[in-house]
Amino acid sequence: MGSLEKLFSYYRRRSQVSIFLQALALVGAVGVIDYVTGYEVTIYPFYSIPILLALWCGNKQSAIAISIFSALAWLGADVASGHIYSREWLRGWDAIVRWMFFGLVIFAGMAIRQQRDAQRARVELLERMHRLEKDITEISEQERQRIGRDLHDGVCQQLVAVAFTAGLLKKELESDAPMHARTAKDIADRLQDATVETRDLARGLSPVDPDARGLESALNDLASTTSRLMGISCVFHCPEPVQIKDNSVSVHLFRIAQEALSNAAKHGGAQSVAISLEGDEGKLSLRVADDGSGFRPREDGHRGIGLKIMAYRARTIGGILGIGANSPKGTVVTCMIDSRASAGTIPDSIVYE
Repeated sequence: MGSLEKLFSYYRRRSQVSIFLQALALVGAVGVIDYVTGYEVTIYPFYSIPILLALWCGNKQSAIAISIFSALAWLGADVASGHIYSREWLRGWDAIVRWMFFGLVIFAGMAIRQQRDAQRARVELLERMHRLEKDITEISEQERQRIGRDLHDGVCQQLVAVAFTAGLLKKELESDAPMHARTAKDIADRLQDATVETRDLARGLSPVDPDARGLESALNDLASTTSRLMGISCVFHCPEPVQIKDNSVSVHLFRIAQEALSNAAKHGGAQSVAISLEGDEGKLSLRVADDGSGFRPREDGHRGIGLKIMAYRARTIGGILGIGANSPKGTVVTCMIDSRASAGTIPDSIVYE
């Protein structure tokens, strides 16, 4: 199939005149073979080759013209080979039958070409949609990272400065106005709390540092923050250092882990969650296992928005999202990426294990 596609690609680069002349040359070659083999051997179906060449790589008008030349070539070879009919009009009838056969070849070839063109158009549309979705997601992530950096480098620094000023004001008021000093202390404490919350918000908007091992640090922070804020046991395992050069891959994997962790805590009622990251020879594996109530896909096949987003993120980076049962209870969410897999084999569904 690859060789046939290469042949079509070659002829698509040729001009219509060149394709027509090559098809006409093929008609002549088949006509010579038809003459040499004699009328006892029927080879007229081989005239379909130049007709289909003119149709698939040229246009309908060229194919019709080639079919006429094919009928004339067959008729000439038939006469030259000494084929004798009981009635001469039968020769003309045979020529008409041959041309009708060539017409059917054109009709079938057009149907196949339309199907091929429609399939190619669908593939190209899906590829464009995938590229557009990927661009939109990357732009969204870049904007979130920009806002996160602005919060961290701008707002947080301003809050720290104001909190420091409030601390100085508290020290100045302690001796002369204790009541005002306590108010200043309260302001400083609230500013420190606001600084911490703003930093957490900035970290959530830009969770993964752009270095090669940024995902490890981000997942470790995610596990620590989850344990502290949600009151559940969350640990992160990474047996060997994992180098990820493409930061967009790291961000998508982090978001998948974040969504799986949120589902485990909110919907699964999990008390313990383990996040693991492994990479080896072009393969990358993210695993989030919990001890919650488990997951069962809906019978109608409908997916929640969280699952759709995780599946989309996995598909964007060429990964496969898997959801299965944990032992003895709970759910395991995995995302497998193999950079050695052939391009274009992008899964479109969740694998339920």
